[in-house]
Amino acid sequence: MFRHTLLLVLLAGSASAQTLAPAAAPADTALTTAAAPAGRTAADTVRALHRLFAKRRKVGGILTMGAVAADVVAAGASAAAEGRPTSSGGAYGLGVGSFNLGFGGFAFIYGVVAAPVMGVGIQQLIAYGPKREAKIVAQYETNRHLPAKIRRQLRRYLR
Repeated sequence: MFRHTLLLVLLAGSASAQTLAPAAAPADTALTTAAAPAGRTAADTVRALHRLFAKRRKVGGILTMGAVAADVVAAGASAAAEGRPTSSGGAYGLGVGSFNLGFGGFAFIYGVVAAPVMGVGIQQLIAYGPKREAKIVAQYETNRHLPAKIRRQLRRYLR
């Protein structure tokens, strides 16, 4: 009975969400080639660009260094715990001896797990690097145009 009620709630929630009429999205004039509102200038947009790129670089560094640190700490803790005797006699109770990976083995295993997080961090560091930031700022200052992705991400910094 609980499953049926849950299914009914989920279906009713998604159905009501689909019946709402979409509101017209206001055009973000500070990011287009049209004149900026009285409160926003091109300098405000450039300042927001610098904040966006700095934040993304910071997040990329945190993800990359955090994944590396977690890998090393987990491998060290696992390697330290590996030398302790177990109540089963080792080898998962099979009695055929012990199987030791060592720090390098654990570092490799945890590194495989941490690799996607490191990859996202490295991608953030590359995509929002200082060279690309300078290129986007120069492009904006010459023709007041930003790539769609940057324009979309910049909206929250211009509020």
